[in-house]
Amino acid sequence: MAKSKKTASRGTSRPATERFLLAMAYTREDFKNKAEEYVGEAILEFYKTTLATKLGIEDDHWIDHWMKEVHGLLDRSLVAALRHSIRGFTDRRKALAEVFAELKSHDQGYRRSAVEIIRRDYRLADMEVLIEDEDTKVFWERVAAAVEAGLAE
Repeated sequence: MAKSKKTASRGTSRPATERFLLAMAYTREDFKNKAEEYVGEAILEFYKTTLATKLGIEDDHWIDHWMKEVHGLLDRSLVAALRHSIRGFTDRRKALAEVFAELKSHDQGYRRSAVEIIRRDYRLADMEVLIEDEDTKVFWERVAAAVEAGLAE
């Protein structure tokens, strides 16, 4: 009689596929890092677009490129990160609120960076047009829409 092979359970009753998927799931820190990366990059691209538009810079190639970046970062990358499996926590919204508070606390730095990039790239000596709070409000409304899409059941 042939003996049947036994597989070691490795201390768990979960199937190997489930264990593999759980290992790939984001921890809370991974989740927050992904959200911060995507939204942080998007705000800089959004601010560059806003400044170039306000200044009347006629460089449709780059303005379109920056807006496509915003779209990709928020509507594809952020939404995908929000849909990704998680482990060790359940409240995605709370983790996002922490990330967004941190990003908002650094908003002046994002604004300054966008101004310096536009000033350098378009060789502008002085810029009278700056990012306004209303511009920032528009950006965060855009983020809120992406979050709702990403967390939709």
